[in-house]
Amino acid sequence: MRRFLNSLSLATILVVIPVMLTAQHFVPTAPANKNVIYEEFTGVKCPNCPAGHTVMAQILAGYPDRAFCVAYHPFNSSYTLPYTGDPDFRRHYADSLYMTPWCGTSRYMPSAFVHRRLWSPPERLTERTNWAAYGNTIMAEPSPLNVGMATAYDTVSKILSMVVDVYYTAGVTGSQNLMVTLAENDLQSQQSGATGIYTHKHTFREAFVGQWGDPLSQDAQAGTYYRRQFTFDNATESYNMHNCELLAFVVDNTSDEVVSGIGCQVGDTTFFAPDITVSADTLFYNDTQQCIYGQVLTLRNKTTVPLNLLDVQQASAIPQPIMWIVDPWPFTTFPYTLDPGDSVNLSIKVLLPLTANLAGYELDSMKIVSQSGTRYVIIAVDQDLLSSTREPLENNVHPVLYGNQPNPCTSSTTFRFYLPGKSNILLEMLDMNGQTISTLCSGEREAGVHRIGWNGTDSRGNPVPPGIYLCRLVTEGTILTSRCTVLR
Repeated sequence: MRRFLNSLSLATILVVIPVMLTAQHFVPTAPANKNVIYEEFTGVKCPNCPAGHTVMAQILAGYPDRAFCVAYHPFNSSYTLPYTGDPDFRRHYADSLYMTPWCGTSRYMPSAFVHRRLWSPPERLTERTNWAAYGNTIMAEPSPLNVGMATAYDTVSKILSMVVDVYYTAGVTGSQNLMVTLAENDLQSQQSGATGIYTHKHTFREAFVGQWGDPLSQDAQAGTYYRRQFTFDNATESYNMHNCELLAFVVDNTSDEVVSGIGCQVGDTTFFAPDITVSADTLFYNDTQQCIYGQVLTLRNKTTVPLNLLDVQQASAIPQPIMWIVDPWPFTTFPYTLDPGDSVNLSIKVLLPLTANLAGYELDSMKIVSQSGTRYVIIAVDQDLLSSTREPLENNVHPVLYGNQPNPCTSSTTFRFYLPGKSNILLEMLDMNGQTISTLCSGEREAGVHRIGWNGTDSRGNPVPPGIYLCRLVTEGTILTSRCTVLR
């Protein structure tokens, strides 16, 4: 990718590019079994509810990544009326769920929907003695979809942000809706059937969709992917977000049954697609030192499994108007395996001077291919570097290796370099594997500008084959490189 940008349009691309380059999904794409969703009905004046809470806690502890719960305190039950002076956990959202005939022929507490399935039609409400067995049945069934979630909470603005991803691993018929809820843990009140102050878990607080969910799909096919984003302003409610958790699940509108779902604590992410991360999506070159000495781009494996780099672009594909190169080249062969936690640093240098009158930034892209896909890093060079590279050389306190002219070349070309003081130097040509093919000059040189020609041959006088070569200048404490393209 290559394009010109003026200073106004640069502001726009800085918004777009990071979103494009860091696009990440938070849902696994491999077929999996269903996760089980429990919707518990409980109340502070229910004497048997503490026993139900114990059963639910045991289930969730036994299947921390497969079983999830939200606990409703509906208004339409005498069991949920708060004690005098205690907080009110009731929410009207649960009223339409806790009623007949939706529950079945009767209502009682403690009780729960287990995946909203009609276990003994028309009974959807289940007793605590059946919760574990019913949950095991659900978790043994294959799911046609997976659900993933990523969340973040800003403690200053008090804004909770959520991304919910749904990926279909198999085709389905009919329509489905997405449910998303917020629950709070460690709320305290009096509780019938318990002594002292009682601590409540998974207490429903908010729903981020309508009563029966947001429309998601109609006859979705395998490979269909949906993303929904939600925000919640906690400034008014002031829930303790450190104790809050989110639950997202998909409901089939034909059977009214849950398909599958996922839950996580606020601030957590349920799944990261295996990927090699990059330390920056855009490298900005705003002065000559950044160009000459390079900027470091780190590729890192943050996952728990080995990942392979399949290819990394070594130099700009088009030599003009800007040229960049990875120097030194850290790879010997591909695939290059990054074990969990490992990283590799790329030093990316821009070869000066530039050869075009730019407006804003000149952009090029660097391609990085891993087993999880292809990513691009933008290389952005400031137009002001044109004027800065034309300043008197005596103002520069560092050695400079300029690009050769002509470039590309067919037979001969000239390299130009600048020394701020007398120095021992070595100027040599390398192939792209880093092997020396010819020494152009060596020894002590005076301060100033030097020009050295190369006739396109190796150390034996044989013409080198067409391709890309490196000119390397080694001074006392400095190594600089420039790229040369040979055409035949």
